This record gives sequence, structure tokens and C-alpha cells, in this order.
Amino acid sequence: GQLVLDPAPFNLTEAIEDVATPVSTRAKEKDLELIVRVEPGLPRSFVGDVGRIRQIITNLLGNAVKFTDSGHVLVNVTLDGGNMLRFSVTDTGIGIPADKLKLVFEKFSQVDASSTRRHEGTGLGLAITSRLVDLMGGEIGVESEEGKGSTFWFTVSLPVADEFEREQ
Repeated sequence: GQLVLDPAPFNLTEAIEDVATPVSTRAKEKDLELIVRVEPGLPRSFVGDVGRIRQIITNLLGNAVKFTDSGHVLVNVTLDGGNMLRFSVTDTGIGIPADKLKLVFEKFSQVDASSTRRHEGTGLGLAITSRLVDLMGGEIGVESEEGKGSTFWFTVSLPVADEFEREQ
């Protein structure tokens, strides 16, 4: 289907907290530490489709908690120069075998059918996430080591809200 973006000014920290708060309940149930870190000095507000950004982070964060049985999950937001925001979600979970990394963003793809039964899922979440990042003109990727965890990341270029408001 067609995905349409609805850009508007939003508070970055509030958007991250809106996602992290409900996921923190699941993390606590599994005795996982959930860490959220927003780079100090980042502008407070940006212009973008906050609903889609929350959807992406929710998916990445939900997967990290789902596939992590001990340790922690870290959400980290940094500025990679200009207005390029980099969001990463790092976990100490089961990791992904190197030969399966290219498959994770494909529709209906599962790294391991047995983990699907254990962890549930359709294999659509990361494909939708990838599509949303593409729609926003960003990039998405993953680094992982089997048995040691994964880092899923995405970048998007978003104007700072006060710059946007000045242009209007």
C-alpha cells in the first residue's frame, strides 16, 4: 500500500520516551536493563513524521527486547553532522548469523523458523521498518554477532523545528 508522511515539529526526547516507556514494562519482566541515551546538546525539536519515527523505533526496540534474554537493550540517538540523526538499538541478545544478515529486511523472512515459534512474529516488521526509513530518505542497517547481540540502526535527515518555523 501507499505510505504517506505527515511531517510536523516534534520533541525528539518525548518521542523516544513515548516508545521506551511501554517497552520498559516488557524489559523489566525479563529482568533486562533498558537504557535510553540522547546525545547531549542535540536540538530539542525536529520536523518529521513523528508517528512513523515512533513506529520504526517501536519495532526495533520491541525486537531487541523479544530476542534478548539477559543483559541490556540500549537506544542511542546521535547527530551525524548537519541534520542527520542516527538512531541505534543495541542488545545483548541471541544475535544473527552472518549468512542471514542480508535477509532480515525482506518480507516474511525469519532468521530461524524455530526462533519464530519461540519468539513469535510474521517476518514483516523489519521489512515495513526498512520501507519507512526509505520513504524518509534515510538508510537502515544491522551489525550482529551470533550469541552476542545486535545493533540495528537507521539515519534520517530532519530539519530542526525552529529553522522550519522561521522558513514558514
